[in-house]
Amino acid sequence: MNPLTLAIENDSIAKVKSLLKEGIDLNKPILIGEEYDLDEYDEIAPFFYAIRKRASLEMLELFLENGVDLKATDSEGVSALDMAIKFKRKDVIQFCIDKGFDLNSTKRKSGILPVMLAACFSDFEMMQMLLDGGGDINAVDKAGMSPKDYAKKLGQVKMVEYLDERGAKFSRYPNE
Repeated sequence: MNPLTLAIENDSIAKVKSLLKEGIDLNKPILIGEEYDLDEYDEIAPFFYAIRKRASLEMLELFLENGVDLKATDSEGVSALDMAIKFKRKDVIQFCIDKGFDLNSTKRKSGILPVMLAACFSDFEMMQMLLDGGGDINAVDKAGMSPKDYAKKLGQVKMVEYLDERGAKFSRYPNE
């Protein structure tokens, strides 16, 4: 395991600061699987790895203070906010909202937005955070699916009800 991944996993701000003094690049992807001598590795941005490994907000702030762009995406258009939603990091979701993240735009080819991702989980608090932050409850992706459509498609009955109570509409299921 490389020193940066170890520092992230231990949430060691002091170690990251030490690595920064040694010239580590926080934008250089971490190779996952490197320690197993695999033929191919998965690459992940250190910032995304920190979100995934539940690093503190202080650690994430340190990354931003040292050249990491909060709004950068990976090659698939996945953002820090997308990672926070996937790993149910409500603290990071709020952090992204507070830092002015545009909840109604994406760089993903599919056009999937944060509210659509959140609709895939039965986490009402997470969804409410996004709605309170300005997420469009009736936005549609490039396939014409709304957050409520995603919830229905994935069998999230309670999320469908939750969204319905807040005025969400189906786009792909107009007769429902």
